[in-house]
Amino acid sequence: MKKSIAQLGSTILLALVWEFMAYGINPLPSGSQEQSRPPICEPRITTGRAKCNYEGGDNYEGNLVNGIPNGQGIYVYGNGDRYEGQFRNGRPNGQGVFIFATDARFEGTFQDGVIIRGRVIYETGEIYEGQFGIVEQVQSGEISSQPDGRGRFTYPNGDYYEGEFFAGSPFGQGVFVRADGSRCQGQFFNQELDARGSCSFANGIRYEGELRGGVPHGKGTLIYTDGRRVAGQFREGRPFDPKK
Repeated sequence: MKKSIAQLGSTILLALVWEFMAYGINPLPSGSQEQSRPPICEPRITTGRAKCNYEGGDNYEGNLVNGIPNGQGIYVYGNGDRYEGQFRNGRPNGQGVFIFATDARFEGTFQDGVIIRGRVIYETGEIYEGQFGIVEQVQSGEISSQPDGRGRFTYPNGDYYEGEFFAGSPFGQGVFVRADGSRCQGQFFNQELDARGSCSFANGIRYEGELRGGVPHGKGTLIYTDGRRVAGQFREGRPFDPKK
């Protein structure tokens, strides 16, 4: 994926990068997995509220049922990541927040250890809010989640894409809005914000046609404020004559 698109709004030439899959939550706290030694808990109970230390340096404070996190609690991983919220059978389930040591965070509703609804705040300032789809690996059975359904991806400078997502990328009807008020809406095809649609710019000029990176690219028509229409080819937001 193009790193340049992580700055979707800082330039008119956009290329969207989705960092979401770079973050993985350990869906099952290590204290619930088979270990060479049992957890050390205070008080020494299997059901009730306790503080527990697990092999590998993980710690948990909260409610236990039969020695497994259930109910409200805080689980801190040895690497500095932590989850605060509701558990069921040792996995994040219900409302909670997962905070990475990098300061990225997931906030919302969790199911079997992965977020299914809420928002992701990246350490770089980007924010995704919306729905997520669960992905299960066929061979390993491991599950993860990614943007899927309706959502909004906002950049630190105020630019944002809002619309439909599929398999972690913009796919379907949506709108890309820049902080200066320019906006393009239509049918988006991929994480590069390629689309077919229409744009209105801050200077009053409109455009209808093909888009790449959220800007005119391909066949289209410029419509000026005085009603003039110029149809032709465009490259990176500017008229382009392929004969030259």
